[in-house]
Amino acid sequence: MARKTFISYKYSESQSTRDRIIRALGNDASYYIGETSESPDMSDLKTQTIRGKLSDMLFSSSVLIIVISPNVDKSNWIKWEINYATSRQTRSGRQSQPNGIVEVFEDRILSGGHYTPNTVTKLLEEKSEPVKVTLTNFLQNPNRYIEQAYEKMEN
Repeated sequence: MARKTFISYKYSESQSTRDRIIRALGNDASYYIGETSESPDMSDLKTQTIRGKLSDMLFSSSVLIIVISPNVDKSNWIKWEINYATSRQTRSGRQSQPNGIVEVFEDRILSGGHYTPNTVTKLLEEKSEPVKVTLTNFLQNPNRYIEQAYEKMEN
């Protein structure tokens, strides 16, 4: 079953990874509710405006896909998105549930065996029990990992 997903990634280094994930979703990409290459540039907007737009997208999502890239821990937005998505939010009398989390490691971060957990991966482990997968494996069957994350959240 398709789930509403949001991809959290370091904009300056992982846009192509985001696009590859969206393509791998195939028909289920229609359930993706985050930014795409066609989305308007929000970099000139005020922080509060960006936060409002992101919270609108995250509120209705059920799975957060986080792309772990070399400098992901330097993004304050990703940390904010994780905190928002893993907490219950209330809007107009409706309450969201914490999202299931898929942690997708770009292959380049794992090559050479020099990966060490960063502030983002540590935050994830504090907040939830993420499904961890390499990008190569995720792209072969994204719905498998999305569903695993959703089931962990439900249980």
